[in-house]
Amino acid sequence: MKAVILAAGKGTRMGDLTRNTPKPLIEIAGKPMIEHVIGYIVESGVSEFVLTTRYLSDKVRGCLGDGARLGARIQYVEQSGRYGTGAALLEARDIVGYDPVMMTFADIMTPAANYAGALATFREKGGVAVTTLNWVDDPSRGGAVEIDEDGRVCGIVEKPPKGQAPSNWNSAGIFVFEPIIFQYLEAIKPSPRGEYELPDAMNAMIDDGLAIYPYYLKGAWIDVGRPEDIHRAEEMLRREAAGAHSDS
Repeated sequence: MKAVILAAGKGTRMGDLTRNTPKPLIEIAGKPMIEHVIGYIVESGVSEFVLTTRYLSDKVRGCLGDGARLGARIQYVEQSGRYGTGAALLEARDIVGYDPVMMTFADIMTPAANYAGALATFREKGGVAVTTLNWVDDPSRGGAVEIDEDGRVCGIVEKPPKGQAPSNWNSAGIFVFEPIIFQYLEAIKPSPRGEYELPDAMNAMIDDGLAIYPYYLKGAWIDVGRPEDIHRAEEMLRREAAGAHSDS
């Protein structure tokens, strides 16, 4: 099992915070947010990483190095001209090889247990993929996920128009795939936005009768996209630390 973290975004909504700093290196509770994500994944039992980078990638590499100080082994892939989550994951194919792969984003903050939970669901269910979900009031900014009566994912609608989403379950940005995902990523075409979208490959797998299962997140979920989200993420970490202390 390897983990791919998408860390190529410029983070324009962060304003001046990302003028000279790549978004994954913005500090949350005293360390770069991507280090929190790497640490959570290492806790779940995965220690080999591929990071896809683009904006100020030399700074990301300079900060994280080979990952040894984080208990990880990190390799890097510079994302080429194609855009989109599907294109980014496909860039990592040669390093991932024929292993299952966890994929997530450098700017998603959620309790560590959710990474382990997604992996456990993947191993227990036996499908080709697991996607994590959280309930939102407005799924139009993300990917709305529909679940069938057998508990499988039966469709994903990326950024549905307001009021037209098939459900309020949001694709929460942590995935686990069998390596067959790369065959489907090779076949997808650019979306109307001009991007190669991971949900298009997942929908193609569903259409072919392959099983994708949900894992329902527990606790907080924060897409750190704006400066105010930093404070929300720090509050989440404080609550986690307080909970761990009370359990000890």
